[in-house]
Amino acid sequence: MRPGIAIRSTTTQLSDRAAIAPRLLIRSGIVLFIVLLAIFLWFVIARPVKVLPRGEQFPPFALTDQRGARLLDSDLRGRIVFVSLMHSRCGDACAEQTRRLLELRQALQTSGRLGSEVIFLTITLDPIHDTPADLSALAGQLGVDPQSWRFVTGDPREVKQVVGGGLGVYYTEADETGNLYAERRTFLIDPSGMIRTSYPAEGPPLAIALRDIDLLSREMASSGAMRFVYEASHLFVCYPE
Repeated sequence: MRPGIAIRSTTTQLSDRAAIAPRLLIRSGIVLFIVLLAIFLWFVIARPVKVLPRGEQFPPFALTDQRGARLLDSDLRGRIVFVSLMHSRCGDACAEQTRRLLELRQALQTSGRLGSEVIFLTITLDPIHDTPADLSALAGQLGVDPQSWRFVTGDPREVKQVVGGGLGVYYTEADETGNLYAERRTFLIDPSGMIRTSYPAEGPPLAIALRDIDLLSREMASSGAMRFVYEASHLFVCYPE
């Protein structure tokens, strides 16, 4: 082959390769787009991983429990917390909420998750009346221990800041018989101190509460690639029904 022909042949090959490169790049981009679209549709339709919504951080506090010990919000970190709002003279108004919480506590105790993984916190809505001794008597009536269920009281202004300002729950001061109006709810707090969901005044249904605990436990234990899957689940609002 003559030198001139060889040079032209090499030039033609280089030109062909240069023309092919953009086409390969375009095809690769199309394939990547299809894959990402398929993943998006899979998350939207199949929702392979469910998560609870992320809310605000649980408000900071320094209150006093039924033993007279100081309790800080930071003391709750590392475990799932069910936060309820009631008071020692609540009576029938809190009966169903209390029943459901005790039912949940029993289920957690049976499964070995009470105390180690899940705890309960009750904030009194009547701090003017409810002393640590009153709350200790209430805990005794319910048959619960202070390691897994803390009842707290404190300065009425601080309680109002936590419940009204931090949790957004409106309530009135109790009258002489203990009656008060409250938009009572039970809140679920994750181990990092973030509010993840809340339940109506009658308290969390057992099946839903156990489901939510499992959702939180799996999410908090995730790592590596699964961590990205959980973040994607939040991005695509993969919340339980």
